[in-house]
Amino acid sequence: MEQIRSVLFSPLQSLYSRFDAERKKLDLPCPGGWENIHKEIKGTFPQLHLIDGAKIELSSALSSSFQVSHNFTWGSASYPPTYNFMAIRHTGKTLMTGQIDHDGNLSARANYNWIPTPMPEQPPAPTDPNQPQLPPIPPASNRLSSTSKLQFQLTKQAAHNTIQLEHDFVGSDFAVNVKAINPNPIDKPVSFDGKKKGSGRSTQTGIFSASYLQSISKSWAVGAEYQYQRLTPDNEESGLTYAVRWAPPPETLLPPPGFPEGMPSPYYPINPKDFTQVLATTYQPSTGLLHSSYWRKLNQRLEVGAEVQALITPGSDGRREAIANFGFKLDTVSSIIRGSVDSHGHISAFIDEKFTPGLALQLSGEIDYAKGSGGQGRVGIGFVFEG
Repeated sequence: MEQIRSVLFSPLQSLYSRFDAERKKLDLPCPGGWENIHKEIKGTFPQLHLIDGAKIELSSALSSSFQVSHNFTWGSASYPPTYNFMAIRHTGKTLMTGQIDHDGNLSARANYNWIPTPMPEQPPAPTDPNQPQLPPIPPASNRLSSTSKLQFQLTKQAAHNTIQLEHDFVGSDFAVNVKAINPNPIDKPVSFDGKKKGSGRSTQTGIFSASYLQSISKSWAVGAEYQYQRLTPDNEESGLTYAVRWAPPPETLLPPPGFPEGMPSPYYPINPKDFTQVLATTYQPSTGLLHSSYWRKLNQRLEVGAEVQALITPGSDGRREAIANFGFKLDTVSSIIRGSVDSHGHISAFIDEKFTPGLALQLSGEIDYAKGSGGQGRVGIGFVFEG
């Protein structure tokens, strides 16, 4: 039996070994996960940080691996005042977060990394009490990881309850992701004959997706995501999304101007292995959605980016819509400033000013000139206390 297995599988093993050896010689970079294709541009723009009304956030680290926070928001024109309590527990392999609001709505997330996260060597503590502590060095963004994720949300409205199962595997030059949202293998049967096109006889419902990204050179990566939606047994949809990502080898960035030669920079340190510019594009032919973004880090302080989102449907009556957005992120010694402007006349800005290591003031504002009458906008203010 062993001889038969050797005869059958030995050529395949030899072929795979040669292929793996050639791939390692190429030393291709990791493209990152599918959800991180446009990560750099999202971190540069202020949209994820805008405040509607006012907020106060109180956080306290009870230990090196456990943290709690209280968040109060009010004054919003769209939402009533809210209170949220959050707890975070993390170790080398696990990350657990839970959040509950004043209405009893509960959301939680749990991640388990099957491969421990290697932490880089951190800067030593200053010998002079008057000398500030240098910020910690984060782990490399492109590293080998295999992470299982569970996320759920429980609300008073049963229709809004969700559960999500996900697994990420990031290799040396590729990334795989599989995900299931509200999977239900025993839903009610279909309400019509299973011979109808696209219906089938399965009672399985939910949203399922699988994606794969592969580096094909030092700078280029390509990939695709397949998504299958069956919210009810009678309705199902599926679609493919294609992606291309260009990230050339990182450049050596010049230090920010204005510091004497030899003086250490007070800004957050840059990992020399992190990319300094990224161009990414995703396209879904079934819906005609196109999303393209370009991001560049000019120096240790300044990042700029631009993106275009378009809807292009085929046919003479097809829709042709697009919006372009340009933004920046600027780091100063004690603050972070983000700003953006789009082609529809929408301007947004966000400032995070740290007065002391445990106190920060946040200001945000946005105005939409496309609505006429000199534009309509909103402002927000927030205070963050860390203990």
